[in-house]
Amino acid sequence: MLFIKNNIMKFTASLLMLSTVVLFSSCSDASEPENLATVNITTEMNSDGIQISLKESKEAFIQKSEVDSVHVSAVRILLSRIKFHQTKEADEEKNEDFKAGPFVFVGDESGAGFNMVSGQIAPGNYEKIKFEIHRFGPNETAQYANDDMFKGFATEERYTVVIEGTSFKGGDSVEFTYYGDPTANLSLKFEPALECTEDTESNIFLHVDPLDLFCSGESVADPMDSSNKNVIDNLIKSAIKAIKK
Repeated sequence: MLFIKNNIMKFTASLLMLSTVVLFSSCSDASEPENLATVNITTEMNSDGIQISLKESKEAFIQKSEVDSVHVSAVRILLSRIKFHQTKEADEEKNEDFKAGPFVFVGDESGAGFNMVSGQIAPGNYEKIKFEIHRFGPNETAQYANDDMFKGFATEERYTVVIEGTSFKGGDSVEFTYYGDPTANLSLKFEPALECTEDTESNIFLHVDPLDLFCSGESVADPMDSSNKNVIDNLIKSAIKAIKK
């Protein structure tokens, strides 16, 4: 009887150890992270100098709301809710959430790139990047009021864009800081699609050309003239481009 009892105890102990190993293995498999693709997003501004008016004739009439040219030294735009949209062949309705933010697009006359955010997404082919030009709500204003990166947007006016530069008209130059408050949901298409594979890195540059911030047709809008606000804010919404590098 003692022999049988000992064998039963050994069998029970072995069964318990086996169950523990199986349970541990199952938990490890469940928690093992999926192989993802890394995406780095950098912001930059064209480093060209003075952006010349498109008016070809020196005798062309310059209206009160126009200037001869502008030089943009820095631009900052508040962004949020970055998503990637898969190609129609993969899934017509699928958006892959990337980062909620907020973030700040930063560009200056040096033409240098500024690292805005990095993160991971599921492997796949993505035809669009989507994000918002964001305006802080009252609670966010209080939250970011003392944050060095965001405090310029966390004011009572809750601006979404700050542009610094110099305008030129009739031989005179005037330094300016333009404050705008446009908001928009932007969707920028990649040509060709962004191909993300497991354990690889992709680099995306959000790019702004200063010419696109103030030039409308053959006019260069005067950033100091408040009557140009709607025109400039609408130009800003379409000024950001997405480039794969």
